[in-house]
Amino acid sequence: MEGIRYGCEQGLYGWNVTDCKICFKYGLYYSPVSTPADFRMLAPIVLEQVLKKAGTELLEPYLSFKIYAPQEYLSRAYNDAPKYCANIVDTQLKNNEVILSGEIPARCIQEYRSDLTFFTNGRSVCLTELKGYHV
Repeated sequence: MEGIRYGCEQGLYGWNVTDCKICFKYGLYYSPVSTPADFRMLAPIVLEQVLKKAGTELLEPYLSFKIYAPQEYLSRAYNDAPKYCANIVDTQLKNNEVILSGEIPARCIQEYRSDLTFFTNGRSVCLTELKGYHV
């Protein structure tokens, strides 16, 4: 069990493997030479081979976002978006306020949000929710 747990923590590319069920159908134990440590060391190797054979893909979580900021920061917020791998799909102006909507990789949102707060002097709000996963 320890070998499987370790293999799942490592995954194919160093990312945890989650939401799966693992079942061994067959295994051999030869008491004069086999030890539990042999199985612990072999399990991650077998798991890696199985994940590759199954066509496992690494998925990146994406968030949808809405940014609310004073209108004078529209240009900066819009032009900075590609720096954070953000894709803006809609821009609205309402009562001297800009509303930007789009999607961004989850790994990039914290830095974008921090920079928005900094250059708007705390006058922006960024709301996010999980949109899905991209390969």
